[in-house]
This record gives sequence, structure tokens and C-alpha cells, in this order.
Amino acid sequence: MKTELSEKLYYLKCSIFHPFDGFYEIRFRGRGSALLAILLLMIFGILRCVEYQYTGFIMNTNELETMNSLSIFSTTVLVLVLFAVSNWTVTTLLNGSGNLPAIITVLGYSLVPYMVGVIIKIFASNFIILEEAMILNVIVSLGLVWSIFMLVAGLLTIHEYTFGKNAAAIFLTFIAAIIIVFIGMLFFTLIEQMISFIVSVAQEMIRRM
Repeated sequence: MKTELSEKLYYLKCSIFHPFDGFYEIRFRGRGSALLAILLLMIFGILRCVEYQYTGFIMNTNELETMNSLSIFSTTVLVLVLFAVSNWTVTTLLNGSGNLPAIITVLGYSLVPYMVGVIIKIFASNFIILEEAMILNVIVSLGLVWSIFMLVAGLLTIHEYTFGKNAAAIFLTFIAAIIIVFIGMLFFTLIEQMISFIVSVAQEMIRRM
């Protein structure tokens, strides 16, 4: 068990520093772990809550009085899951090789550089002066850029796409996400109206009885 965990962590590190090679090993030789990726998604959701509250006051413009940790966590995780499902939907139509666990693995692993940047920001922002805040913003930005590069490289590798087709698939992923959100909102609105109608009818029947 320990050896298997060490191997998963090794290929996580490999995917960070050598994205194309690392994600190839993860996708086609079973070196990755969707469970580890899901854990990273959960940790990222928690980290967003911590960032919201505990970033130093010099860099923190959030209204802590109105903070809702559950809302921040659930929104963060749901957005990531929405991206994964949307990409899976699009790439299935475009003959992509990656399945949903592979996409989640790429997404979870790709968050690590950005998470490291955010952790550095949270910790260091409580000890810096205003003039040094730019340094932390640069660190977080570099982490974000590297995470985006990892995500693009990972999706390109697991789906066996060319760069152009991968870019098109990512663009269509965002379109699919918007459509899914729209359909979801429409569905819940219809459910809400149906429940309201049933309640109104029930109340009217009770009055007439």
C-alpha cells in the first residue's frame, strides 16, 4: 500500500515538472489516481475558504462578516466538476481517448502549482508590507499559468489531440458548461413551479373541504 501511494505521488510530481511525459504515464500506463485527484479537488475547495478568510489584511478585500464557507467550497468544487463533465461530453463527440476519471485526474493534478502559490500567499501576506504584495501576486500568477499549462498539456495528451483540436475542444467545453448550467437552471425552475402549483392546488382543496 505504501509503495503504491509512493508511486502515485511520484507521478503527481512527474506531471508537475514534465506534464507531457507524466500525463502519458498516468493515462496509458495507469500510473495516476482519480481518488487522489478528487482529494486534491476537495483540498482546493477548502483552500479557497482559507484564502478568503485568512489572507493578510493588506491583500484581503473580502467581507468576512458575510463569509459562507459552505457556499465557497461547494461553488468551487461544482465549477471544477462542471468543467470535467463538460470536457468529457465534448471530447466523447470529438473522439477523444480520455475518459471521465482521466479528465478528473488531469484537472486535480493541474491544480497543484496554483495551490502552492495560494498557500504561499496566505502565509506570507500576514507578514509583508504593502510594497511587497506585488511579489506574492506574481507568485500566485506564475502558479496559475503553470496550472493552466499543465491542464492544456494533460488534456492534449490523454485525448491524443493536436494542439489546434485541443484548443477547439477546450473552447467547446466552456460552451457546453454554459448549456449545462442553463438546462440545470431551467430544470430546477420548472420543478420549483411544479411544486408551487401542487402546493397551491392542495391548499385550495383543503379550503374547499
